[in-house]
Amino acid sequence: MAATTATKRDLEAMLKDSSKSPLTILEYIHDHKLHEPAHVLKLGLPLRKSNLAPSQLLSILEQITIAALHQKNNQLVTETLTQIKASTGAKSLRYRKLLALCLESSKDFEAALGIYNDMLSENKSNVFALKRKYAILRTHLKDIEARECLNDYLEQNASDAPAWAEMAKSCFEQGDYKGAAFCYEEIVLSSPMDTGVHCTLGELYVTIGGKENYVLARKHFAQCLELEKGCIRAMFGLVSATECYLELMESSTGASSSSSSNSNSGKKRGKEDWDEQDVELVRDLKAYGVEHLIKSFKGTSMSGLVESVLSNSEN
Repeated sequence: MAATTATKRDLEAMLKDSSKSPLTILEYIHDHKLHEPAHVLKLGLPLRKSNLAPSQLLSILEQITIAALHQKNNQLVTETLTQIKASTGAKSLRYRKLLALCLESSKDFEAALGIYNDMLSENKSNVFALKRKYAILRTHLKDIEARECLNDYLEQNASDAPAWAEMAKSCFEQGDYKGAAFCYEEIVLSSPMDTGVHCTLGELYVTIGGKENYVLARKHFAQCLELEKGCIRAMFGLVSATECYLELMESSTGASSSSSSNSNSGKKRGKEDWDEQDVELVRDLKAYGVEHLIKSFKGTSMSGLVESVLSNSEN
């Protein structure tokens, strides 16, 4: 956010500086991916028939076309697209990319998808085509096809954290919590200091359930508390993860004992599955979480309810 504010401030200064050429300002807008269609049209239109190098002219025409799309100036879109086609040919990627965007703008999504699919048949790593294809499929609720497209994209761009977050969202919607946890494990690699990511991962592992997942949940909630002291969300998560762990332990050892009432072997086998030191640690962590939460809400309107719920969880 700060960087965006700074670049916009710099753009405003450039617009007031008479020594800055329109070409320089347009390049700045392009390089910093600023959404300034009005400025692009004002500065770019006079340059359409100037003696610029072919590469510079094509870049400006591309900017003008996209700006015209945002401004819903269909006549200008047609003019610049025709000029680009005449310069590059109908088979060029630059022309086809812009044509597909124009088709999307006119809501001819099938034709746009056809162009993106052609691009991907030529180069399956075409990031632009993969992103636009996914956006169309996602918008039209074609969940299976959209997920396959996003999978293809992530195979080529495994370090794209926002894409993993998008995949996690898709997994959530389909109730695939294991898939969502996998996505967030990828996200945490690029954002190891993000407390929200650690909390979400912890909550996912509690939701999935099972001894190993409760241990993983505990670790992520603990990591969050190390990064953000007293985080209420993480503290509630820690209490939930430890309580689930203890309940699973009690049901497991109880079932083992009852199934072998005439023998000590079954009871012994049940206890061997649970490390006594780890169980004690979990009990201590739960007690710590409960105590901290009760103190945190003391004196608030939620105090009685929180204390009642957490006290019952200790029994």
